[in-house]
Amino acid sequence: MAKRANAGELRTKIMVFDLPRDEHGEVELGPDGYPASEPVNVFGEEKTRYCKWVNAWGSEVYTARQAGVTEPATLTLRYTPLITTTCIIYRGTDPKPYEVISVNDVENRHAWLEVKVQRKGAVR
Repeated sequence: MAKRANAGELRTKIMVFDLPRDEHGEVELGPDGYPASEPVNVFGEEKTRYCKWVNAWGSEVYTARQAGVTEPATLTLRYTPLITTTCIIYRGTDPKPYEVISVNDVENRHAWLEVKVQRKGAVR
């Protein structure tokens, strides 16, 4: 069964950040010759996207905890090639970022993305 979301379910605002990259996907170098270290919004300054955000629950939480994953969630959003496993995601106005664990182009149709995330940082 294909993973999808109705338009009304896409109600969680997210901002996606990554290091600036060139057309080949390599991290751009700063004026000093070192890779850039300040992430930028991949969709443009102050731009957001809407997604369906589902936190893990039930046995998924225990399985994730055993694997060392903190606050796991699954995002479903319209397809974009700009989200990769090197990105960090901010949910709404929450100042703590999430890191991307995996990105799945559902059925390779370029219609939906299923993104698995976890809270960035060490497990307590």
